[in-house]
Amino acid sequence: MIQKLLDIDRRIIFVLVFVAVAVPLLAGMVMPITPTKEVQAAYDEIEKRAAGDVVLVSFSYGASTVPEMQPMARAILRHAFRRELKIVAICLWPEATGLAQEVLEDMAAEFELQYGVDYTFMGYKPGNFSVILNMGQDFHSAFPQDNWGAKADELELTRPLRSLKDFDLVFDLAAGDSIEFWWIPYGQEKFGFPFAAGCTAVMAPDLYPFLDSGQLNGLLGGLAGAAEYETLVNHPGTASKGMSAQSFAHLIIVAFVIIGNAAYFVSRRTRPEQRS
Repeated sequence: MIQKLLDIDRRIIFVLVFVAVAVPLLAGMVMPITPTKEVQAAYDEIEKRAAGDVVLVSFSYGASTVPEMQPMARAILRHAFRRELKIVAICLWPEATGLAQEVLEDMAAEFELQYGVDYTFMGYKPGNFSVILNMGQDFHSAFPQDNWGAKADELELTRPLRSLKDFDLVFDLAAGDSIEFWWIPYGQEKFGFPFAAGCTAVMAPDLYPFLDSGQLNGLLGGLAGAAEYETLVNHPGTASKGMSAQSFAHLIIVAFVIIGNAAYFVSRRTRPEQRS
């Protein structure tokens, strides 16, 4: 029996992991999720804003990180529009343009938003941190027109915006180093606006010092952060379902690790008896 456990066909493990992932996703299972203080802080930043306040949302991620970042963007925008906040969206990554447009259009349909009044999409601008410096000095110079060519000084929402200081909150959604190397040194430190962010899971540990220093007011890290935010806005989505599938898969893996180690140590104890 012990030897059978040690020699178990790896295909059995693969099948069980597949089932552990597929069943929760297909069944729409959502496990209880407790938000961390970093995600709660990001949520509270939006809760502090009054109806009509303007939030700048920067999209800095691409297709490879969609499973983590897109649910995050959806949850944050849903929360902001529920609070009747105004959204000005920009892209600092060329890949992000289509992804940002998709989320904004979904939210516009869900909340019956009016373009140019409730939200605007200024599109992509190359330049990394130089774009942030330019926005801080003259927003209309950095983004003279929106993604479709409408002039910024003719859109109701962007007409009065002159610099980053005119935004009540800036939220960066990043899969690269835009948070710590672009927005904090060239934006938040220089112009002093409230700043929160969302990032991939692998990036999150590097950003905790900025939370401690107060330069970052809240942080969503990876799929878990997105799921926690979905819990806070009481709208479970793909992140919450993904975390359930991930949790079941982890349970299967941990169970096999325990079984494998137990079988190994038992086999070591019984081996000398078999020789005698």
